[in-house]
Amino acid sequence: MRELEVLESAVRRAAGIVMGGDRSAKDKGTAIGTYDVVTDSDVLAERSIIDDILKEFPDDTIISEETNPDAEVSERSWTIDPIDGTMNYTRGIPFFGIQGSFMENGVPKASAIYLPVFDEMFTADDSGAYLNSRRIKTAAPRDLGKCLLSTGDFSRRSQTFRDAQAVIFHDCYSDIARFKVFGAACTDFSYLACGRTDIHIRFLNRMWDFMPGLHIAEKAGAVYDKGLQEEHGILVMCSSKEVLGQAMDRIVPKFIQLF
Repeated sequence: MRELEVLESAVRRAAGIVMGGDRSAKDKGTAIGTYDVVTDSDVLAERSIIDDILKEFPDDTIISEETNPDAEVSERSWTIDPIDGTMNYTRGIPFFGIQGSFMENGVPKASAIYLPVFDEMFTADDSGAYLNSRRIKTAAPRDLGKCLLSTGDFSRRSQTFRDAQAVIFHDCYSDIARFKVFGAACTDFSYLACGRTDIHIRFLNRMWDFMPGLHIAEKAGAVYDKGLQEEHGILVMCSSKEVLGQAMDRIVPKFIQLF
């Protein structure tokens, strides 16, 4: 679809700005006063993506982290995260990416995540999910004890979320093979989509953080408990129904009582 073509081209062009740009961290104010950063590259890359989209679709709504964070979802809207994993980017850690999605009435129709250090372009539309134009799917079902589970950085939104993450790390260690914390949603979702990990647990925040990856992983075959997501803002996304069933039985009960 044309929207995916525009999005893929836009994030790839923005990656040139990011990779050659200023990585100096500037303090970014947050609602609860925790440390977060932004770079000049974030702002320049976001502007580039917005310009590319509006050149083709001038009447569409843009929801973007740095310049349009409070825009409302419309009939045709886009999410943009110019650098997901900015802290990693500023420290020379390779797990960061440029990502975006196109939505119709809030339903994702096209998504792209580009991990520039690895030259990996993950995309999705109604036909499926792809890595560098090759079809991808999630890992085959396996026992929970053999699964790799990724989770995000500790929440800056909620003490309850932070407490739940602490429980996951402490109480669920013996249930899985290994934990992975990449520090970037783009990596978490992409790796789940192509079978590198089996489970991703995230406490949902702003739409630009999770929408592209959620769409790509779902189109690759990942599944999640929609009731848990809608009621508590908790995403437990797994490679298969079998793994999700095990996670809901053995992992979720250990922290859900906090909510």
